[in-house]
Amino acid sequence: MKGMQSAWTAGKHVTIDESTIRYMGRAVCYVQYMPAKPIKHGIKVFCLCCAVSAVLLSFDIYVGKEIETRDNSALAVYDRLVTSTGLTTNRGRVLYTDKYYTSVKLAKHMFLRYGWAIVGTIVSADKKSCEDKGIPFLKLSNGARNGVKHG
Repeated sequence: MKGMQSAWTAGKHVTIDESTIRYMGRAVCYVQYMPAKPIKHGIKVFCLCCAVSAVLLSFDIYVGKEIETRDNSALAVYDRLVTSTGLTTNRGRVLYTDKYYTSVKLAKHMFLRYGWAIVGTIVSADKKSCEDKGIPFLKLSNGARNGVKHG
């Protein structure tokens, strides 16, 4: 990864997502089983990639919940990936995330700490479960919500 980071300069648009490396052996204890994914058995990794060229800039291996010294929250994973690539000095980048990790808390954290903007989709199950996340569109009435442009 150090060779790739020195040879490739990340652009303005980056993306973070999880991926699976196919592995069926028994030597690694943190193999994940995900029946809904195309690769059902494998090693789960979080990847930071250039969104334009799809070049892998950094990755972080998910070793499971059993390790108590490592924080696997979205904020901690994003911080580890961003700091390991050295992208903390350049402000004004755009981070693309999937709906599983997108939150208002993450957007505020990335903007205040690194000066990055986030593009992602927030999916809410119902009003009561998302009130603590501070999503402004869930607190509007139906008429007011329909008048606001989304996108």
